Parts: sequence; structure tokens; C-alpha cells
Amino acid sequence: KLTIETSAVMAIAVAARIEDETEKAVTALKDLFLENQEKIEPLTLLSLLTSLFNLIDERSKLRYEIFMALGARAKNADAANWMVGQDILDSLDLLKEDWNLTSNQFSEMLLMLLKLCHSTHKKEEFGELLLKYLASLDEEEKKISLDKEVQDWTVDSVCETLKAPFEMANRMRTLSNLRCVKELSATEHAPLVEMLDSYVNEDFKKYLAFADKKENLDYMVSRNITHDENINHFRVFAACKLPLGEYSYEVMHKALEVPEKDDIEAAVIRLVLTKKVDARIDQARNCIHIRHTAQREFRDAQWSELGTQLRKWKEGVKNVLTTLYKARQEI
Repeated sequence: KLTIETSAVMAIAVAARIEDETEKAVTALKDLFLENQEKIEPLTLLSLLTSLFNLIDERSKLRYEIFMALGARAKNADAANWMVGQDILDSLDLLKEDWNLTSNQFSEMLLMLLKLCHSTHKKEEFGELLLKYLASLDEEEKKISLDKEVQDWTVDSVCETLKAPFEMANRMRTLSNLRCVKELSATEHAPLVEMLDSYVNEDFKKYLAFADKKENLDYMVSRNITHDENINHFRVFAACKLPLGEYSYEVMHKALEVPEKDDIEAAVIRLVLTKKVDARIDQARNCIHIRHTAQREFRDAQWSELGTQLRKWKEGVKNVLTTLYKARQEI
């Protein structure tokens, strides 16, 4: 082993001095190292491949081949963390451009990094990389076929967004638009896709119709998704769509889809506990005052509403200043 590794280092040194034939020499050495990888310590092999990687031009496609070889062996060499470092993850689109990768090659590289990232337990980086990989599959014309492991990760990711529909609204919408997620409709996870659509569109009635079917409730139980929590989420959506102001129990009963009128106060209290709705119950007058609601996403309608509120605020301040000025003149 020592002789092989010493010879390899000497060969790399020679290759570095060959100006016109560097890529040819590097390719030959790469193939030689991989053919004899069982005779080389894993970490040493990674070091040798890295040296070859650094010998060639940054825009050479040969770098992609060596990078893939490094990724395939990083876990065994206990170097997965290095392969999914933030500097690499931040440069993925640039690498695609530099190495002139096809959609399929880019997807393969992302999948390799995704599996390495999963082994490092970097949850946030893994989530972003999963989205990027799934999105890359949309660029391919061929039918998408996720392996079992990636399909499970995708399902878990969708389920995670359903449990935090406000905090993960953008991620939820991104997932719902992916072709590979839509194609889950043809699998055992069809109920999940239907539920995701209801959440994205905040369609309370569609969800209630969905939840009327036992097989859908059974699926939710299997994914640790609770019907009561879903109901509360949709009630928050419904309350946030209402203009700020005062509403009778009757109106809130219909808006929040509360089966029994006697339960309206309990439903409103649950809304307030989410901290997405600020409301006050007036039992004496049987009405609910909605004082503030959170916006799940800021779209054109929300920006327009914000603009209207700012104009009203500006007009109000102007009136106050005018009144103060007049009062001062009269003194």
C-alpha cells in the first residue's frame, strides 16, 4: 500500500508538469486509482483524487467526473461533511454552468450530495438540497422515478409543511408545484397530495370533504397527522381572510365551520392561542372582535391591502398635524 500511494503522489507531481496533456494524464491517473482503490486507504484515495481535481481547469468537465468519484467514496472515508460544506452547496448552480452539465448530470450530482447530506444529519441543508434536487427533475423530459429512499424523504417533507403551514408556506407551495410531488397521486400517497392541495389553496370545504372518507383519515393516522390540528389550521386561514372588525357568533360559526354554535368561543380561543389571530370575545353582545391577523404569504392582494392601510395611516397623521397646527394658531 505504501508503495502504491508513494507512486501515486509521484505520478501526480509528473502530471502537474505536463502543460498540454494535463487532462489526458489526470484521466489516466484517475482511472488507475479507481481500479486499485481496494489497495489504497479511503482517506488517502480522497486526497489523491482531490489533488487531481485541483490540477485541471475550473471549467473542465473532467472536474465533474472526479467530483462524482469523490462523492461516491466520501462516506467510507468519513468525509461526508467536507463534501456538503456550505461553500460547495452555495456554488451548485455555478458548478453546473462551469462544467456545462446536462439536466440529468446535474440531478445525479444533487442526488449524490443529498444522500451524503442525509448521513451528516444537517437538517436545514438537507431540506434545501432536497427541494433543489426535486426541482432539477422537472427539467428532465423523461418520466420521473424516485427511488424509495428519496420518495420517503419527499413524503416526510410534505408532512412537515402541513404541521407548520404558516411558517413553511413558501416551501409548501414550492413542493405542490413539483412534478414529482404531483406524481405521488398515482401511489399510496395520493391522499397526501390531495391534502397538500387543500392547504395550498386554503380550501376548508375541500378538506372537510376529504376528511369524510375513512381511508383518508387512516392515511393521516399513518403519517402522524391529526384531523383536529388540520381543522384548527383551516380555521386560522378562514379567520385571516376576514377583514378586521366585529362579527356576530352566527357569522363566525359559518366562517369557521364550527358544527355547534355553543363551541364557537372554544374555537376562537384556539385561534388566539396560535398567535396568528388577535381576537376578543364579547359574551354580553354575542360577538367576536378580530383586531389583528397574520398573513401567511405576502402576495399582490396583501401588498395592496398594506398600501391601503399605510395611506390611511398617513392621512390620519396628516389630519392630526393639521388639527394641532390650527390649535396652535388659535392660542
